[in-house]
Amino acid sequence: MLKRRNWLQQTLLTAGVGLSGTNALAQQTTPPKESAEAKAARALDILGGQEAAGADPRELHAYALGLQAFQWGWPLIYFANLMWQWTVNPKSVQRPINSWITTKHFVATSFYQDGGSFNTDTVYAGAFIDLRSGPMVISPVDPQGHYFSVQLSDLYTNNFAYLSKRSGGPLHGNFLLLPPGWQGELPKGRFDRVIECPQKWVFALVRLRIDQDDAKEIAWAKERFAQTKITPLADFLAGREFVASDKNVFDVSALAGKPLRPFVILNQMLIENPPPAHEQILLEGFKTVGIGPGLDLSKNSPETNRGLARAARDGLRVLRSHVERPWARAVNGWFYFPTDIGQASTHDYIMRSAWQSLWGIVAHPPRECTYLWASQDQNGERLNSKGRYELFMRKDQFPKVEAFWSFTLYQNFNLVENEINRWAIRENMKGLKFDADGSLRIYIQAERPSEDKLSNWLPAPKEGNFNLTMRNYMPAKEIIEQRYDPPALTRVA
Repeated sequence: MLKRRNWLQQTLLTAGVGLSGTNALAQQTTPPKESAEAKAARALDILGGQEAAGADPRELHAYALGLQAFQWGWPLIYFANLMWQWTVNPKSVQRPINSWITTKHFVATSFYQDGGSFNTDTVYAGAFIDLRSGPMVISPVDPQGHYFSVQLSDLYTNNFAYLSKRSGGPLHGNFLLLPPGWQGELPKGRFDRVIECPQKWVFALVRLRIDQDDAKEIAWAKERFAQTKITPLADFLAGREFVASDKNVFDVSALAGKPLRPFVILNQMLIENPPPAHEQILLEGFKTVGIGPGLDLSKNSPETNRGLARAARDGLRVLRSHVERPWARAVNGWFYFPTDIGQASTHDYIMRSAWQSLWGIVAHPPRECTYLWASQDQNGERLNSKGRYELFMRKDQFPKVEAFWSFTLYQNFNLVENEINRWAIRENMKGLKFDADGSLRIYIQAERPSEDKLSNWLPAPKEGNFNLTMRNYMPAKEIIEQRYDPPALTRVA
C-alpha cells in the first residue's frame, strides 16, 4: 500500500527538483512578512544571488532561460509524471492509456496524496487518450440528473472542449475525438458530437456529483463509470469490445538523480505535443540552451548545463510563488482565481502553469465553476494550525449557483488527515447546523471543538499552514464576474 508522503517530495523528485528546500516549500505556501531589504535579497537569490557573482555568462543565460522554460513547460513535465505514476508505477493504480483512471479509494480522501487539489463534491475518472493511431470515441452514460461534466484538455491544460450543461449539447452518448489533420470519412448519424482536437494527446476528466457519505450513491457512480467507454473508431464501427493494454509511457523514473531531469522530460514531451503557434517564438530562445523537441542536453557546454541545473533546482519554488499572490479581485481575505483560468487557450503561460497545472492539474473556466482561494485571516496573517477560525455566512450571502457550492481545506494541494474524515463543508451536507436566521457558522481548527460545534467543524492540520478553496459550480453571473463578496474568515483565537 502506498504510504502517505509529501506530494511535492514525491513528484518533484521525478520532475527534477531535489529534496533540498522541498520541506520548507511544502510547509510554507506564503512568504512571511519581511522588510524591503529582505525582499530585495530574496529577489536577488531567486535571480542567482551569490552564485551569479563571477559566473560564466553562458551559465547566467541558461539559468534565466531555464527558469522561463520550466515555468512555461511545467504542464508537460507534470503530465509526464502523472502518466507514469498512474500507468506503470507499481505503487499506484496502474491503468493503461485509453482507459479511465480513478483513485484507489474511488472517493477523494486524505489517503490520496498525489496533489491536484481534488474535491470531495464529485467523484473523478481521468484518462490519457492517445490519438496518434487515429480517432477515438468516448461514450459517457446518462448521469440521471446529477451534476456531470467531461473536460477535454491538451497536455498544456488548454480546455478545448466540454461536455456539460453549461457548454450546451448532449451530456451522454457517443463523442468522436479527431486528431489534428485527420482526413478520413465519417459515417453519418453515428455520433452525438464530433470534436476536433488540437493535439494527439488528450487528457479527459469526468466529474460526477454524488453524496460521498452514501454507500448506495458510491456504488451507483462506480457503475456509471464502468459503463463509460473509450474505444478506437474502427472497433466502435465494427461493434468490437476494446480492452486497453498499452502502458508504453515515457519512463521518468529512469532519470532519478539527474540534475537536468525536468528539461529531459520537457524535450521528450515536446516531440508529440508541439506548442501552440503563438508560443513558437519561445522555443527559438529555448533552443539556445538545448531545450526543444528531442534536443540533446549533453551537447551543451558545462557552463550552460550548470545554469540549467540551477534552474531545475529553483524552478518550482519560483512557480509556486505565483500562486501565493492575488491574480484577480481580493475580498474578505479571499482571492478570486485569474479571470482567464480554464479557457480554451491563453497567452498567459505563468497562469496556466501555476493555477491550472500546479494547483489543480486542470481547472474549470469560471462559467462552469468559479473558484476562490483563502490563505489569510482578517488580519492578513497566514492560516495555520495554531489558530482557530470561524467562517460566518449570512443567509443572504450564500452564493447563487445552479449546481452547488463548497468550502474545502488543503495542505500542499492535498486533503488533510483528520479524526472525523471530513475535508469539506457543503450546502447539502448531512447534519450541518444553521442558525435560527438561516446563517451558517463553520469552525476551522486543528483541535476537536465542543459537541455543539462538532457538526460544523472543518478540521485543520495538526501542524503547518493550510488554505481554503471555495467552489461555486454553475455560478450566477455576479460570481462569474467576481462581484460576489464571500464571507470573511475570522481568527478567533
